[in-house]
Amino acid sequence: MGTDSVVDVSQNTRQVLQELLDEELGTDPTTVRGLTNHLPMALVAKAGLGADDDELTRFAALYSTRNTALEESSTRLDENSWRSAIGNYGAAADLRSYFVRQVGEVGPDETLRTHLPALISGIGGAAFHGVIRLAYAIEVSSPSRIAAALAYLAEVASPLRPLVVGDVTSEDPLEILSDLSASPDVPGPPKLKNIDEEMREVAQSELFDAAVSSLEITDDTDQKLAQAALVLYVSTDDFTALHGVTGSEAISSIRPWIDDDELLSRFAFQALTAAYLSIGAPPLWSRDRLDQFDGFNESDPLEVASIAAFNNDEHVSKLVYTARRLWEKTNDPLYLAVAARRALPIS
Repeated sequence: MGTDSVVDVSQNTRQVLQELLDEELGTDPTTVRGLTNHLPMALVAKAGLGADDDELTRFAALYSTRNTALEESSTRLDENSWRSAIGNYGAAADLRSYFVRQVGEVGPDETLRTHLPALISGIGGAAFHGVIRLAYAIEVSSPSRIAAALAYLAEVASPLRPLVVGDVTSEDPLEILSDLSASPDVPGPPKLKNIDEEMREVAQSELFDAAVSSLEITDDTDQKLAQAALVLYVSTDDFTALHGVTGSEAISSIRPWIDDDELLSRFAFQALTAAYLSIGAPPLWSRDRLDQFDGFNESDPLEVASIAAFNNDEHVSKLVYTARRLWEKTNDPLYLAVAARRALPIS
């Protein structure tokens, strides 16, 4: 299951990483500020980028001040009742207990296969962080962390809106997003508590359902969605758009356990559309401008990785880690350019 992202690190660093990840399992998946606990994701990303055991230990101690202990479970969920807790932020401990039992009884693969279909309608929940945490857990092939990540995905996976049938106009999500940007009816970006609330707010706009339903799903929609997320982030350098890039890769990682690939793509595009509208649907760059941005990047990818590996900002580590992996997969230099833009200091 998955790829061991830390296969090239030293045995000592590997052991330290596992110990720190084990310690994190005792904490709540949200921080004291009510935001997603990024510690397990950041540790894996930093190790994959070359952080040593001292850096992992230092960062864990620094980040842990934001975290709190996971409460004890108060309600025993089962195969029939667990769905009632989807989207319930108060059910973190109950969902964790349920998924730990499920993974222990039937294993990670069967648990993923039987539970993910009920969660993909909320795949963008908590600004994609539920599925991102799950992707990292799958990557390190850890049953206990897969259980914890599934529990968090269930906790945040409240659907944006039901899917509706509409006129199909394009196979290209970028074309649909560009049309949205040109519409005079685009709502202004809301200023709410967090990204998740902003995405849910714009999902109620009159444009939303028509845009989501206009995408024709094809065999390569997964790749087109990843490209759309990349262009959106390149064009805006926006924090919400950053999560579209990391979220798109995470959604791709769970496809082996989803039978209805078309439905997953539809909900993935729904979440990306909500993210785009939540930042005001700004214009997307032309191909010429994208090429110009790429051409200006003369940074050393190894230097960028090293800076991100020892950075205090978990989003720098995660974005650079994701971008490097996607560059290796696609050979698209835009990934290296956005990694450099995020990691290097502005002169």
